[in-house]
Amino acid sequence: MIYNVGDEVEKIVAVSKKVVRTFSGGEFFLFQFTDKDGTMKGVMWEPPKGGETIDAGDVVRVSGTIQDYKGSVQLKVYDIEKLKSAEYDPSMFLPSSSRPVDEMYSGIQEVISAIENKYLKGLLEKIFNDDCFRERLIKAPAAKGWHHAYIGGLVEHISDMLAIALKAAGTYKEIDHDLLIAGVILHDLGKLQELTVTNHIEYSDRGRLLGHITLGIEFLNEYIRGIEDFPDDLEMKLKHMILSHHGQLEHGSPVRPMTVEALLLSYIDNMDAQVRGTLNVFENHNKGDGKWTEYVRLLDRFFFNDKEEMD
Repeated sequence: MIYNVGDEVEKIVAVSKKVVRTFSGGEFFLFQFTDKDGTMKGVMWEPPKGGETIDAGDVVRVSGTIQDYKGSVQLKVYDIEKLKSAEYDPSMFLPSSSRPVDEMYSGIQEVISAIENKYLKGLLEKIFNDDCFRERLIKAPAAKGWHHAYIGGLVEHISDMLAIALKAAGTYKEIDHDLLIAGVILHDLGKLQELTVTNHIEYSDRGRLLGHITLGIEFLNEYIRGIEDFPDDLEMKLKHMILSHHGQLEHGSPVRPMTVEALLLSYIDNMDAQVRGTLNVFENHNKGDGKWTEYVRLLDRFFFNDKEEMD
């Protein structure tokens, strides 16, 4: 959005920089604010009491007047208020899935409704019929970077993996179809606690210390405890899928896949993550740089991109 000198502004922004300066009348604050419109400089000559608690990384409601400063515009701040995470929508600052999250969530529920194993079906229905869980999932990213690192990324990741898993189950008829589907749906739910979403995506303390695999097992334990006579062997196989879904010990799994369903889950998860991450690289590829992308460190290669640019 373009602002003109004299415009009155009131908006919610993230504080990307804050500097404290002194002058003859005391202190003043210099800010850099960011949102989806871009960046804006700000100055506050008479900081409110408690203003020192506002720092880089905070989300604030700010109001003031646009003024000229050395040929560029800046916001002369009259009032600034730090907001709690419940008081703003992270999509104001972060990219979101391009697909309707409600439709993807409903699609997952449809797959759950077709599960024949009564224990797996009951477990998944208990989780996905919870409105609080739904609100958390549809806003959650699947990662801090690389793949599905946006609002709605986790539900999109699960939805796409389910589409692949349903095809695989039709090909490999010997496998436990319901177990594979349950593993796909549950494997990354620990990320609801591993990642925090404010004006950016970051790891929580529990996420850094425990990781989403451990948190996923804790999440599963909480729900299984509420289901009477849930079979021990089924619980063991389901937990094994969560524990092994990264495929290799060096990739963060405490065990490698040792059931065919766990093996399939690890392949499907890795395929969706790497393909989606690579497509994100393509999306951000400036064709002025030619047909080759920048070096993708995670996959240790360049990618040839001669696809037509999407509008």
